[in-house]
Amino acid sequence: MVSHTLNSAYNPYENRNVEVPMSNVGAFVSLLKCVIGTGILALPLAFAYTGWLNGGILLILITILLIHGITLLIICMVESARRQEQGYCNFPDTMVYAFNQGPNWCRYCARASGFLVDGVLAFSHYGVCVVYIVFVSVNIKQLSDYYIKVMDLWIFILFVGMLSIPLFLIRHLKYLVPFNLAANIVMYLGFVLIFYYLFQNLPALSEREAFSEPSKLPLFFGIALFSVSSVGVMLAIESKMAHPEKYIGWFGVLNLASVVVVISYLIFAIMGYWRYGETVHGSVTLDLPNDEMCPRPSSAWPSSSRIRCPAM
Repeated sequence: MVSHTLNSAYNPYENRNVEVPMSNVGAFVSLLKCVIGTGILALPLAFAYTGWLNGGILLILITILLIHGITLLIICMVESARRQEQGYCNFPDTMVYAFNQGPNWCRYCARASGFLVDGVLAFSHYGVCVVYIVFVSVNIKQLSDYYIKVMDLWIFILFVGMLSIPLFLIRHLKYLVPFNLAANIVMYLGFVLIFYYLFQNLPALSEREAFSEPSKLPLFFGIALFSVSSVGVMLAIESKMAHPEKYIGWFGVLNLASVVVVISYLIFAIMGYWRYGETVHGSVTLDLPNDEMCPRPSSAWPSSSRIRCPAM
């Protein structure tokens, strides 16, 4: 059993040593970018499973439960660091310490619990990163197939993966803030372009179900949890902040970013379901018109193969 003399006056925040700390604004920008991903494109389908009103209520409740759980976890990590008089105690070490404070059978599982946390975080992030790389590769392939020539998908996956390696080698999150800010701008610009189509030819809202049959709720939860949850990233950002005590709380960075995320998700999901209804695809981008591609720049192509750009 690990025993430490408890010192209630010890403040882990004051003794945390971060080599390259992030500001609160940098943490907000990074959190916004890391949480909002390709899952938002599938939320209209999730709302088709539950109805627009039911889906909105459930999405808000899921986010509240997630943020509440993350807040409790961070409080436990800070308390573990305080009891051990450390500046910072990560998730696996907190798990090991907590098991060592329990009954005998828990102490035998202490080291295994730490390895379990590392394994779950590693595999979950690996799975998420693979999805993003494949998603980006598929979109680039669609443009390449039309403007250049048809090539295998694995070529684009290799290309995107190789370009991502330099970013993966950046160890300090502060240096990624400019990239995250640029990504947020481009991402919301993309949302605006998608909204251009979502707001056209809208049917009456009464044609869309507010509540759907509960048998499809598991499908909704699968998509919603994939879209919202990002536990490892949320913890990593908190650990690299210059003022980590500002991360949680009613008006902390985590809550403020979560509000922006939920609002973005609700607008995107409701509008996507409202526009396309039950026929919406797994990614709402698949429902966008594909006959408005700009003509190929080469004059060698026959005029019959050219597709006119939409008049702006």
